[in-house]
Amino acid sequence: MAEHKVLILGIDENDPLDYERAEMADLDVEFVRGNPQSEGEAMELVRDADALMMRSTPYQGEQVLRAAEKAQVLAVYSHGFNQIDTDVCNEMGIIITNGAGMCMEEVSNQAVTMILCLNRQLIQYNERTKAGKWGRTEGPPIEPIDQQVLGLVGLGNIGRQVARKMFNGWRMKVIAYDPYCPPWIAQEYAVEQVFSLHELFERSDYISVQIPLNKETHHLMRKEHFDCMKPTAYFVNVCRGGVVREVDLIQALREGKMRGAGLDVFEQEPVDPDNPLLKMDNVIVAPHSAGQSTRSAWLARQRASQQVAAVLRGNWPSAGQNPEVASSLKRRDRMQSLEPKLEASREVLPMAVLPEG
Repeated sequence: MAEHKVLILGIDENDPLDYERAEMADLDVEFVRGNPQSEGEAMELVRDADALMMRSTPYQGEQVLRAAEKAQVLAVYSHGFNQIDTDVCNEMGIIITNGAGMCMEEVSNQAVTMILCLNRQLIQYNERTKAGKWGRTEGPPIEPIDQQVLGLVGLGNIGRQVARKMFNGWRMKVIAYDPYCPPWIAQEYAVEQVFSLHELFERSDYISVQIPLNKETHHLMRKEHFDCMKPTAYFVNVCRGGVVREVDLIQALREGKMRGAGLDVFEQEPVDPDNPLLKMDNVIVAPHSAGQSTRSAWLARQRASQQVAAVLRGNWPSAGQNPEVASSLKRRDRMQSLEPKLEASREVLPMAVLPEG
């Protein structure tokens, strides 16, 4: 019998698990694949697992987590982990990890692409030209992007790459709202920090959002912020739809509070075909595809496996997302070797809930 049982939920039964096996080659691990068809089946699968790795499964709720009495770590393969009940994991002593960094280039590229397409009116010109409408005067005026201000909501891994690309490549002035980002990071990326969302929305010609969805960020951006925008400004969201109150965004676009938007995400996914955002000529959209690439596909597996391996070796994982779980670890006398490493991690990793991964 293996020392550790690693359960991977939502993966093909014939998947060879090459990356997972490679990262845990030095550990005595039994890998179990699971595709539960009910919550009860998921509860049975997780009951004796030492590690949970979540890919694509709808069964990740409270009852499933509470059934995972032996679990030391829960790893998601993506940046976002808003589908996981952090409070329950803290109570159960389960460390949550994500795939931090696995698609920061891809998602930042999506944000940059949307910014440039909105600036150059590329999608609108494409559609009009294909429809036989030749002309360059129908769209709004195109402002020189090197004379405009980019406002970033979130200056974590992805936000920093957006800042680097738009400052170094297109010479935009970059400002950012991120109360958890140290000032030396902002300085390194030539970003001016602002300390209220209202100021960022007032000053920006383009706003790009890259933060996780959690209790603090749910509907963080709403009517009061859209009311502050320049009518010539654009809004881009490449993280999670739930950080924006979508009905307020729709109203702001209808009322001309902004010039347009680029959206990779929606509050409801798959997006409702009747969503008004899909009918607006000044809105470009994508199906939550920002993180996709051949690299991010394998890097997600590598990063998730590295996090699980670290915990099973008795180390604090580099992408541990809930350091407050330490109190549960102490109470349950689990993984005592983590305590000094966790304390050390607090000194270099802020208790960030706003910046992504």
